[in-house]
Amino acid sequence: MASPASTNMNAVRETMDVLLEMSRLLNTGLDMESLAICVRLCEQGINPEALSSVIKELKRASESLKLQESCIT
Repeated sequence: MASPASTNMNAVRETMDVLLEMSRLLNTGLDMESLAICVRLCEQGINPEALSSVIKELKRASESLKLQESCIT
């Protein structure tokens, strides 16, 4: 019989796999580590909509910097 801890870990792993697949279907660009960080932040009470806005803004800023760098070189 599986221990409660291993059963819980399997449930967590399965949940994260489902969330990652949903993330991929929605084309979020988040990898497993980034998604896990987002989940932990939401579990700690961070507003998911605010978190989404921050992620989108960081992606925009990153793309802008990459574009600027490519214009310089």
